[in-house]
Amino acid sequence: MRSAVNAGVLSLVIEQPSYGGEIGRRFEERYDGLLSSRPQHVYKALDELRAQGLVEPFELDDDAGLGQQPVRGYRATAAGARAYRRWLRSPIQVGSRARYEVMIRLASTRPDDCQTAAFLLDAYEHAVLALARNLPVRSGNVIDRLIDEERRTLADAQLRWIARARAELRT
Repeated sequence: MRSAVNAGVLSLVIEQPSYGGEIGRRFEERYDGLLSSRPQHVYKALDELRAQGLVEPFELDDDAGLGQQPVRGYRATAAGARAYRRWLRSPIQVGSRARYEVMIRLASTRPDDCQTAAFLLDAYEHAVLALARNLPVRSGNVIDRLIDEERRTLADAQLRWIARARAELRT
């Protein structure tokens, strides 16, 4: 899946099929600070997911309390569930965006899916360690030293967070 917004929307549809506005509300709650998206982006994602055969529309029951007109909801197809699982478990690229990728996927993970969460933590640790190994060692001016120190401090903090997250998963 190319778009993180599409993946996030698909995860919410899998979690609970619903209509676009409600999916948009849950998207804002779940991905606040990770993905910024306006309501039109959520509807665009639903359209793209539908065109790819990953979600399908259905008419919501009258008891949804949304008014007199039938309301179109969205639910995932079997192909959508498979694409979501593939995306969630696909390799995390080592680089500056690894944290971003892991956090979006972690936010997309079902709360009871500790196996996937552990997989994501392993991938994140691998990416952090690979970046730390490749940090330049510059002994030049004070600015270079400060930047190097900030990068090492950030890697240390990420590794401590990963260790805390693993401990939390075990409880």
